[in-house]
Amino acid sequence: MTTAVDRVTVTTVADNYSDMLLLDEPNVKRLGLVHHFDPGMVNPRAENGIAFLVRTERDGRERCVLFDTSFTAGVLLHNFEATGGRLDDVCGIVISHGHPDHHGGLDGVLAAIGHEVPVVIHPDAFLPRYLRLPTGEVAPHYNYALTADAIERRGGAITANRGAIEVVDGVFATGEIAREVPFEAPASPGCHDPGLFQLIDGSLGPDTVPDDQALAINVRGVGLVVLTGCSHAGVINTVECARRVTGEDRVHAVMGGFHLGFPGIPASKTTATIAALRELAPRVVAPMHCTGMRAAMEIAREMPEEFLLNVVGTTVSFGAADA
Repeated sequence: MTTAVDRVTVTTVADNYSDMLLLDEPNVKRLGLVHHFDPGMVNPRAENGIAFLVRTERDGRERCVLFDTSFTAGVLLHNFEATGGRLDDVCGIVISHGHPDHHGGLDGVLAAIGHEVPVVIHPDAFLPRYLRLPTGEVAPHYNYALTADAIERRGGAITANRGAIEVVDGVFATGEIAREVPFEAPASPGCHDPGLFQLIDGSLGPDTVPDDQALAINVRGVGLVVLTGCSHAGVINTVECARRVTGEDRVHAVMGGFHLGFPGIPASKTTATIAALRELAPRVVAPMHCTGMRAAMEIAREMPEEFLLNVVGTTVSFGAADA
């Protein structure tokens, strides 16, 4: 069994959605209407990206990790101010994978931190990536701004990981995620088909996002809190990887992008994902970002007690006293 923390609070600093009408719930704090109408407050902004500020407590010591950096530094830094997050507290950054809605704000946040900070990132995140949509539109080399040199110039100390790594006590970057669940097998488009592509060893092939990784936090007396960027490896594969990495079987919460809203993904995958989530029996399920509205609504309908509508500015706390 790996290290466990006493408590973790997860603040959504960036996501696709903002909703100031949502009310607080047990262990869930919102930026609601009072915040919204107070002229002295900064209100959060939404964009197509995701970022979590993860604060842990263990034996009286607090540590803070930033998981992903959304699409733009402007929105990310604005939302740090809105949520009261302190950049000085960040002692590590983890990038889930090399797509710009997850690393786009990295340069700006490193500049704002102003001192050296570890950046955990899979080495394949830097490989050139391309996108072709069913409409025929093409986005060539869209991750060109993500380079090791750029990160290091801004004070990022790169930790290139393929395997699991403990970022701080009790907080693990999973590293590569095994693709074992049949319905979560990666798509393999031909070079002229719509889809994601990556340049590897000079050859253009399907982008199966081998760099995809998640964050797993083992909370004492509670179980695992699993945070996903996009779940390109599949959210069920991701949870199973988190269980192996930490040695903890209990899954308390799964939060982040479930990658069910990407064009071309069949509704049957959502159905299979919900069935598998039910078997895992988490107490909290928060589909966000790339999950897609239809899939999120289906999860809410089929898992109403577990479903959490998690938007920008929401802070969720997990600890044994709250379970």
